[in-house]
Amino acid sequence: MAALGASVTAAALLVALPASAQDTEWNRYTLEGLAGVYVRAEANLGCEGAGVSAEAVRMDAAAVLEAAEVPLLTEREMLASPGLPELRVSLECGGGVAGVVAYSVSVRVQQATQMIRDTQITLSEAVTWWTSMVGVAEAASTGDALGAALEAGLAEFTEAFAAANAEEEGSG
Repeated sequence: MAALGASVTAAALLVALPASAQDTEWNRYTLEGLAGVYVRAEANLGCEGAGVSAEAVRMDAAAVLEAAEVPLLTEREMLASPGLPELRVSLECGGGVAGVVAYSVSVRVQQATQMIRDTQITLSEAVTWWTSMVGVAEAASTGDALGAALEAGLAEFTEAFAAANAEEEGSG
């Protein structure tokens, strides 16, 4: 009976759930006027073992952003841009129950920032916008689950980026 309960619980969790998001008017303001973003991706060994590499994630993310007309920056362009805007995509996977993989996918914008109360204090990397999803998938379908979660996170970012920059584009 306990095994049946665990199976039902695992089956119910096979869908990614949004863990949290920081997509408010204030956070969208931090995307306003960005020249673009440099895309960096990270995947831990658990995700790599499931067949999802950081480089493949970076390329997929760049393709989605390009299709959504979010300007992409090279590393050199990012380093020359105010704020050093970087879109960092992180995937983490871990085991637990045999045949089941827990995962998280986060999409976040990181920028250099400066404190208002003391402008001598700067942070080389601060998260200014983010979203993340967590889920559980059968081991054989981990790649598909990660892809769907990544797609959802990138869609949320591209929508926020477009909304933050819509007025600027129309005011020329």
